[in-house]
Amino acid sequence: MVARYWEALKGVKDPEIPVLNIVEMGMVLGVEAEGKRVKVRFRPTFSGCPALRLIREEIVKALKEAGAEEVEVEEARTPWSTEAMTEEAREKLLRYGIAPPLPLPMAGEDPPCPRCGSREVALKNAFGATLCKMLYQCQTCGEVFEAFKTV
Repeated sequence: MVARYWEALKGVKDPEIPVLNIVEMGMVLGVEAEGKRVKVRFRPTFSGCPALRLIREEIVKALKEAGAEEVEVEEARTPWSTEAMTEEAREKLLRYGIAPPLPLPMAGEDPPCPRCGSREVALKNAFGATLCKMLYQCQTCGEVFEAFKTV
């Protein structure tokens, strides 16, 4: 029964990066079910995330569509890290044209271009369209791209 709810949560997309879901982002910490009552523990990518309310609503909606009658969403105060993202999430970002976050030991380095793979990139803005991304330009292919910040 719990597996069904985990599967339903995979349908909850990150509103700012719709190719990713909250499970592969490492935001869901646990799912418990007792009869038709479901409790989800999740952690936001950061506490000031403007999409937090929408994500909570989408969690409730997805679980009710999967058969839950009562849903409790508990927000954990455990810090989120890009290390919690699955390899699948990183690959999806790359295919979407966003450089995935670098591993923590490489956090200060510039990411390779997601289009051509070049390491010759220039930071254009430390703040992209959302707080979790930066804006770069590839010096090899000329493309401007976003990079997911490592946290």
